[in-house]
Amino acid sequence: MLSSVSFAQMEKLERVMQCIKAKDVNCAKNAVDSAFMSAEVRKDAQAWYYRAFVYYELAKKEKFSFSSALRDTSMKCIFISNNLKPEQTVKEANLQILKKHAETYYNLSIKLLYDSVNCTRSAMAYKKHKEIYLQVDSTFDFKTKDIEYYNGVGAHFSELFGANTAKTEFGECGKLALMKVIDLDPKNVSATFNLGIIYYNQGVNLINSMDIDTPLDKLEVIQDNSTKLFKQSLPFMNKVYQLDPKNQKALEGLRQIYQALNDTEKSLEFNKKLEDAKKGSQQ
Repeated sequence: MLSSVSFAQMEKLERVMQCIKAKDVNCAKNAVDSAFMSAEVRKDAQAWYYRAFVYYELAKKEKFSFSSALRDTSMKCIFISNNLKPEQTVKEANLQILKKHAETYYNLSIKLLYDSVNCTRSAMAYKKHKEIYLQVDSTFDFKTKDIEYYNGVGAHFSELFGANTAKTEFGECGKLALMKVIDLDPKNVSATFNLGIIYYNQGVNLINSMDIDTPLDKLEVIQDNSTKLFKQSLPFMNKVYQLDPKNQKALEGLRQIYQALNDTEKSLEFNKKLEDAKKGSQQ
């Protein structure tokens, strides 16, 4: 029960609950906004929870909008409610709404990643997700979820860059995300492999940028830079090979990297290992 409002104001808030039960969110908004014209209502923690809930329901229509005044209002109401030292049941209800808002930002981070191909906005939404969730559980360890998220980002942009190496921003987005994964999990095979692929594709992209009209001095610069990229790719692909010697993608990657570096002996060595791995998988 509401603890600090008069009977007249309680009737208004009961109207809010009637609207919510009827699943009429616009009715609930009108009722709660009317109730909050009273100073005494604004002193009640549970009343602020009602308002937070109503605005959360309204914000569902904007679930794929990064900026939402309705969502911001809902979270502000929770903050005020908690500052008024609510009973445990109200406090727990507030946390449930916050958890839902955190989930909204996580879902938005994934949508921005795959639908809008916007790694910067996706990362902002993911950061917002973490900030809000830590208000729900301040002890939560995000390491596993960070690895999952950034590995997904890296794999996605590695694939996009491989399909269209002219989109250099795809390669850079992928590299930044995958480096975060390796910082958290140095033996992560997927992230290590995809980093090697991005550096290799960047080298290939430079080689493909040359044509018969490219000046000689520029050709030398391009060749030097592409060689550097192939060499940057090499330790990542070697690490995958060390972690998983039968990994056919890593063996193929090493064969191609050594071929690009004009190391025929090494290229043939890994071509042989690749053929042996293929035969072994068929047995």
